[in-house]
Amino acid sequence: MNHGWENLDGNGHYWPSQTPGVPSSFHAGPSDPLVSPDFSGWCARGTALVKLIWKPALLLHVIVAVPTLVISLPAQNLLEREQSTFTIALDARPTGFPPVGDLAVAVLVVLLAALFTGALYLIATSATVQLVIQAATGRPVELGNALKVALRRTPALFGWGVLAMLLSVVAVLFCILPVIYVAAVLAVLPVVVTVERGAGIGRCFQLFHADFGVSAGRVATVYGIALGASFALLVVSTLAHAGLGATAGSATEVILNGLFSVAFGVVGTTFLVTTYADMRSRKEPFSTAYLTAP
Repeated sequence: MNHGWENLDGNGHYWPSQTPGVPSSFHAGPSDPLVSPDFSGWCARGTALVKLIWKPALLLHVIVAVPTLVISLPAQNLLEREQSTFTIALDARPTGFPPVGDLAVAVLVVLLAALFTGALYLIATSATVQLVIQAATGRPVELGNALKVALRRTPALFGWGVLAMLLSVVAVLFCILPVIYVAAVLAVLPVVVTVERGAGIGRCFQLFHADFGVSAGRVATVYGIALGASFALLVVSTLAHAGLGATAGSATEVILNGLFSVAFGVVGTTFLVTTYADMRSRKEPFSTAYLTAP
């Protein structure tokens, strides 16, 4: 049982006890659409919210996927072509070092493309968070309003995202286990930055450790399913490269990655919002009522 979760309902679930001076509506209960007492409740709430927001969320992520595909595919093809040219030149002059200018340009193009498409995905993720909040708080699920909020939060999202990448690089330098830990902690970073102004990486660590078991279980489920799907797509992409050639294989890989991003953006983001709600409710008085303000 979580500290402070002392009220037992008729189904055998514990809920937070009332905090003096805090309205009862600001404490989670059995009818809360975001906060769950256990894993099955988390699954049920996440599934219910996906059903409410999937149409506008799917439209949004498909719209984002189109420029992502248009930009990523030529950049990926350019990089593979320059890598092949560099390898051929290196084999032809094993004692020398071939020019790297064109390869460096290709790498720069890929990095710029990744930054641009990553920014688009951050905006889409933040807007999806807002769609989930709209649905959970009983407001009309409107993509336009969700995008307005997401665009206002974009600078903060991008800044914290860059810091998160740097933190991940530091974790890589230490070992694989810190990488997994940091990735798990930062899973709800887009939700935190979208919902809580001024909060970022430090807040993610606080929420994650409020109830380590609940946090780790929720995040591991989301990431586990995502990793399983990614592995399946990797197998298909590898077979496509082997059977169709480099160009067609790269196109297949980019398209499959785009489809995965769309699916995760709709479903995964929704479950990360409910994960955030469960984390926060274990740390402090919290319910969906806190999110009712536009």
